[in-house]
Amino acid sequence: MPTIELTEEMLKSNGWAYLFDLSHLKGSQNEDAINEHIRNIYLSAVEALSKQRSKKLKKGPFVIWNCLRRLVGDNNQPTDGYVLIVTPFYHEVAGRDVDPIVEKMWQHKGYIRASSAIPILEGAVPACLFEDGQAYPIELDEEFFSQLSNLFEEHQYMLSLNNYGMELRSNPYEN
Repeated sequence: MPTIELTEEMLKSNGWAYLFDLSHLKGSQNEDAINEHIRNIYLSAVEALSKQRSKKLKKGPFVIWNCLRRLVGDNNQPTDGYVLIVTPFYHEVAGRDVDPIVEKMWQHKGYIRASSAIPILEGAVPACLFEDGQAYPIELDEEFFSQLSNLFEEHQYMLSLNNYGMELRSNPYEN
């Protein structure tokens, strides 16, 4: 299997985030059930991309990111959540507004909404590169997390220059 390397541009890209409330799984106290639910969401996104009729969407490239964090749920209440993020925006690849996976996301229990996101600022971790109809897993090692950490700091700093009074967050990629 080829070694996949993501460019700095790919890692800084904006995209679509699909937010899921995991509270319906918390009662079971079963971490395996949570992991299986997340895995099913992730795999359905990869499958939806691979079945696209649009050659541009099928070609990609897209990066699929995973993130566990607190979210604002349906009732404007904080909840434990999962965020699947796909970068870049679909229109950057296809040249038109289309969301090839949102219907699949709606089918999963706990789906809240889709919104734009910058995964590096969310603390998301890239799971795979989708290109030419195939998903290639991203190797996560200490060097890669160091790169994510540096990009987070740089991106947050650049945003703070234009947004006076912006609250700086702790780096989610540091140990």
